[in-house]
Amino acid sequence: MEYQRIMIFAAHADDEMTMSGTMAKAAAAGTRVVVVQMTDGCEGYPRAEMRDQIVAMRRQEAEAANQVLGVARRIFIEAPDMGLVDDKETLHKCIVAIRGERPEAIFTHGPVDGHRDHRNTHAISVDARWHAGEPVSATLGEPWRTPFLFYYKGVRDPLPTLIHDVTGYAHKRYEARATQVSQHTLFGSTREDMLAEARHIEAARPRSQETFWIAEANRWPGFPKGYRAS
Repeated sequence: MEYQRIMIFAAHADDEMTMSGTMAKAAAAGTRVVVVQMTDGCEGYPRAEMRDQIVAMRRQEAEAANQVLGVARRIFIEAPDMGLVDDKETLHKCIVAIRGERPEAIFTHGPVDGHRDHRNTHAISVDARWHAGEPVSATLGEPWRTPFLFYYKGVRDPLPTLIHDVTGYAHKRYEARATQVSQHTLFGSTREDMLAEARHIEAARPRSQETFWIAEANRWPGFPKGYRAS
């Protein structure tokens, strides 16, 4: 899996951490890693007294995660948390992001998910990728057709179409999650616990993999299930 530019669509600030190892490994190899964050996290407050500060907190946490994962740029679409709508304005913002960054591969949510923001991120990002490559809406930038589309979660098929080796980078998921202080109640763990686990994994360096599903539109005849990439 070698690309010069990749783009990850994430409904919320920590969704992309499912593929933390892949992101960190790519960034270390010189790949430009860009995250498109769809919502503002306004509903992510575990305590009522955090309500007025949560959006600013989530943005700061996202920026901290960028440093851990090697993210070169995070584009904030700023739709309301739990209220992401598949509308023309949001679609246009995502087309601008794709045409501006010109990724060689897009990673996004799959179609099967219990969270409406995740399902709508899937729908919007898939449509945006297609429209970005068409000779339309010239004011949104020069057309760019992204060759590959992957799902990193939200897929019913239990057997992935790509298995990516992230040995040496598996600890990055815990380091990244440690930056999301406002969400530690949801994660059921403390910052200290996550950092301790990250240190343990980094020292042990176990063989680690992350799995992806290639969108149907990108599969060619005979594409093998469980394809492995370095």
